[in-house]
Amino acid sequence: MAAYFNLILQGTVYFAARRSAEDDDMLQMYSSKLLGPARDIESTFDTLYSRVARNWQQRDDVLTPFNDRRWSHVRSVWSFDLDSDILRLDKKDRNLWVPLNLIRQRYITISDFEPYEPPPTIAKHALQSMAVYPTPCWRIKRKEIDLQRIERHKAFISKILADFAFQWRHVLNGRYNNSTFRKFAYAIISIVTLDFTVEEVTLSRQGLGGFLVWIDRLPEWDFASRYIVRVGETSIVICQHAPHAVALIGEDFRKRILSTPDSEDRSFTYLILSVRELILYRMNNQRPKYTEPMRLFDGTHPPPDEAIELLLQATQTSTSALGAPLRKLPVELQDAILDNVSAGPIESARVGCLLDAGSSFSWKCGKRNIEREEGHRHRTPWTPVESHICFGGYRSGIAYK
Repeated sequence: MAAYFNLILQGTVYFAARRSAEDDDMLQMYSSKLLGPARDIESTFDTLYSRVARNWQQRDDVLTPFNDRRWSHVRSVWSFDLDSDILRLDKKDRNLWVPLNLIRQRYITISDFEPYEPPPTIAKHALQSMAVYPTPCWRIKRKEIDLQRIERHKAFISKILADFAFQWRHVLNGRYNNSTFRKFAYAIISIVTLDFTVEEVTLSRQGLGGFLVWIDRLPEWDFASRYIVRVGETSIVICQHAPHAVALIGEDFRKRILSTPDSEDRSFTYLILSVRELILYRMNNQRPKYTEPMRLFDGTHPPPDEAIELLLQATQTSTSALGAPLRKLPVELQDAILDNVSAGPIESARVGCLLDAGSSFSWKCGKRNIEREEGHRHRTPWTPVESHICFGGYRSGIAYK
């Protein structure tokens, strides 16, 4: 059995894992390290960091694994919150806390802890709360949508989005802070707009062991610096809470009206992205219109087709002029050219979508199905190319071969 440790100081989280003993034995160990003269926060941190565990990792968020069925090897999660001067003990069936000051005064047992109620997973102002607003929901009708192009992109990215949700389900089905939320939002935008890179592994290697994403991992890539990102004619609002999303839209709308001549009668389109849900929002000087909230990533189910189509429709941009000469060729020749773009099929498919060229991606390579890679397996010269999807140089946890 294992124990997870979080050491929290000034908002920064340090994470470690080690073999676990019984709870009272662990508490005796903590008391033996902290018992004695009053310590300041820094000396408490130094003691815990050097004596409780090894191989600490610096993180932006606290992760508890008990929402995932793979948690069975984890006995406890101990969180030393030095900012609040408390120790939290989270287990599958209970959540407890005790003041750290008590541990400094005497040896403690599990009976010294008090129960606490962790915050709910779904935020109070989730996007469903927009349904209580008096404006009726808008059924999207956009004449300029290229349905054939939407279907081409959907054939490629639907599986990537579903596999992303699966790989990160241990985080998506629980609570996560604003930093983690923005990383997930950035990943969704990057996948839908094909703004990612593909790292290809072609050489032989010994099996490294382990999974690409395990329940103790958090996303490492960066996130967008702004809360509103322009994609074509749509502004994506990265926000978890409906009232604030609407406030951001109103502020942005007023700025655009003032900065754009003769725009008083224009409508601007916004996509509210909360990771868990989506809403398409149309704003003008008369009244706002918005679609019903659609489920996206809930940590349990793959994203529904309707949500993926809404993402694609909202973010569709004009067809690249670079692909115009290629599109004049027969489809068979287009496919042959795209096959030579990269060693593996994933990057070729991404470029095909960007250029709007070639056949729709079938997730096959010859007669072989392209499958999601689970771990760092042994490779031989005959192993298919391993394609890792990356955001800003960081692997996303999704790979195919």
